[in-house]
Amino acid sequence: MKKLIANEWKLLWKRKVVWLIFFSIQIMVYAAAKFTLFQNTTTDPSKAHYGVAGNFPLLGLSEMLMTAFNFIVLAVVTMVVTEEYRSGQLRLILIRTYSFRQLIFSKYFAVMGLMFVYLFSYFVICYFMGYGLFPKSASYPQFYEEGHITNLEGLIYNLKFYGLAYLTMLAMETIIFYIAIVSKTTTTAIGIGIGFLLFSFMYPNILYIFGQAMSNELLMKLFFTSIPMIQWQGLTLMLAKTNNLFTWNVVILCGYILLFHTFILLNTKLNKDIFI
Repeated sequence: MKKLIANEWKLLWKRKVVWLIFFSIQIMVYAAAKFTLFQNTTTDPSKAHYGVAGNFPLLGLSEMLMTAFNFIVLAVVTMVVTEEYRSGQLRLILIRTYSFRQLIFSKYFAVMGLMFVYLFSYFVICYFMGYGLFPKSASYPQFYEEGHITNLEGLIYNLKFYGLAYLTMLAMETIIFYIAIVSKTTTTAIGIGIGFLLFSFMYPNILYIFGQAMSNELLMKLFFTSIPMIQWQGLTLMLAKTNNLFTWNVVILCGYILLFHTFILLNTKLNKDIFI
C-alpha cells in the first residue's frame, strides 16, 4: 500500500495542472493582499480585521478557503479519480495485485498530502508577503478577544487556524471523492460537486431568513452544518475562548469524513463497473 501511495504521489506531480495550481498560490496570496490592503483604507486599525503583517495569514486565507481552495479540491479529485476511472486508465494498475479499494484510497492519501503542501505553501507565502506589504506591529487585536496579542501568540493562533482549515479541506475532499467515484463522467462529477458547494452556501442563509422561530443556539448549530460556513466564520469562533462551538464544528467535520469514508468503502467493495 505504501508503494502504491508513493506511486500516486509521483503521478500527481507529473501533471501540469498540479504544478499550475502550485505556482498560482502566489497569485492567490497577492490577490488576497491587495483586497486586504484596500479594506484597510476604510477599516479602523483597532479592529481585528485590519490587516497587519502578523494577522495577514489568517485574513488572506479566510476568503480563499471557502472559494478557491474548495474548487482546487474539486478539480484535483475529479482529475485523479473520475477522469482516470472512467477513461479506463486504471485497468493496467488493477491487473496487478492491487484492489480497486486500495487504489482509490492511495489516491485519497496522495491528494490529502497535496492539499497539505498547498496549504502550507500558502501559509509561508502569506507571512513573507505580509511582512513585505503590511504594517508591522508588535501586537494587534484578535477576533472575539479583548486586548492585543503578540506576534508569537499570533503565530500560534494562525497555526491553529490553518490546522482547522486543513480539517475542513479533508472533509470536503472525502465528499468530493465519493462524488467522483459514483459519477459516470468528469462533467457530471464537476457539476454535482459545484452543486453541493452552491447548496452549502445557500441553505445556511435561507435558515437565517426563515429561522426566527428557532433559538439562537440551534440556529447557529444548523448554520455550521455547512462546511463553507465553518470555513468562512466558524474557524475564528472555534478558536474564541468564550465560544462553545469548537466541539460542535469538529463533530460535524469528523462526521462528514466518517460518513463519506463509509460510502467510499461500500462503493469500492460492491463496485464491479465495466469501465475500469
